[in-house]
Formats: sequence, C-alpha cells, structure tokens
Amino acid sequence: MVFNFNGVLVQTRPLAVKYYNEIARDKGYRPIAPDEAESLGGLSIRERCRLLGVPLHRMPLVGMAIKRRYQADLPALSAITGMPELLAELKSRGYKLGFVTSNGKEASRAFLRHNRMELFDYERYAAHPFSKSRDLMRFVKSSGMDRARLLYVGDERRDLAAGNRAGIVSVGAAWGYDSSGLLRQSNPAFVAERPEQLRAYLLDDRFEGGL
Repeated sequence: MVFNFNGVLVQTRPLAVKYYNEIARDKGYRPIAPDEAESLGGLSIRERCRLLGVPLHRMPLVGMAIKRRYQADLPALSAITGMPELLAELKSRGYKLGFVTSNGKEASRAFLRHNRMELFDYERYAAHPFSKSRDLMRFVKSSGMDRARLLYVGDERRDLAAGNRAGIVSVGAAWGYDSSGLLRQSNPAFVAERPEQLRAYLLDDRFEGGL
C-alpha cells in the first residue's frame, strides 16, 4: 500500500491556507477567508485559481512556495486521528507500506517519529508537488512492487487520476484536501470519509493477502 502524505497521514490544509494568504498579500491574489477553506475542497484547481485570481500557470510555483514554508511546522503536527493505529494494524497483517511526498525527508521523518509512525517499508520523496503520476511510476519501479497488487490512498482528485494513469487501484481519503464529490470524479475504487471507513474497506476479507 502506498499513501499520499499530506492530507492522508497529516492535515496540512490550515498551514497551506496560512502561507497561501501570506503569498497572496505579497502578490495581489485574493486571500482565503477563514470560513472558505473547506468549500474550496469541492472545486478543481482551475476553479480555485479563477476564484482566487491566481494565474493557473503560477499555481505550481505557489504550491511549492507554500510547501517550503510549512516544512518547519510539519514535525510537530499530530497525525490524522486513527491513522497510526490503522498503519500498525496493516503492518501486523503483513502489508508492505509506502508513501509518496514532496515534503522534505528530514521533516517527514521527524513527523513520523513524533507520531510513532515509523512503519513504512518504502519512501518516495519528490521535488515537485505536481508530478504525482511520474512519482508513482518511479515508486513502483524503485520498490519492485507489482502494481497489480498495489493500492494507492490519496486525498486529491489529481492523486487518483495519477493512480489511474499509472495503472494502480486508488482509494480516496475525503478528510484531506478535496471533497468526496471531487474525488469520485477520478473513479476511485472507494472513497472513505473517515479513517475507520478506510480500515473497514482495506481489512474486508476480499483484500486479505493483498489485491
């Protein structure tokens, strides 16, 4: 199993909004209001850019700038409630676990130590947050895993679309960045609203021993 890091293992949306608003003030973009962040999860990236006045071609740079700013905050954050226990149970049942992230290695590992989640067999660190499909395919190649037996858990529509392009079955985690409705547009195998729903799906008898 491979997990997207931000949004699935840790909720970084409040930090992303905080640092986006700092950038917006500098660049003249519209800031995100305190009560607006969740509703943005139902919009595509193109729609968010249009609403906030951010040129679409600038969004990758804005995204990387936001991520750079919150690396110092990441180690002290708490994991999504229920995820450490789910990972431990999956590990005890023989699942191989991996993650893909554009966070820095030191910050990511510090977060895992802080939350007692040093359970992963495979790690993939990407330099660019908008290269999910390529990163997934590189993860498959470097890990030596059979993509037919791999499940990817992502919290954004583009995560699941990347899984489709890589030939990997994907599950949506609707507690992250994108809404369940937006996630379903990429035709995932399942969308979980809460980690306990993900647990029920993964540990159903159909999935014992892998996909």
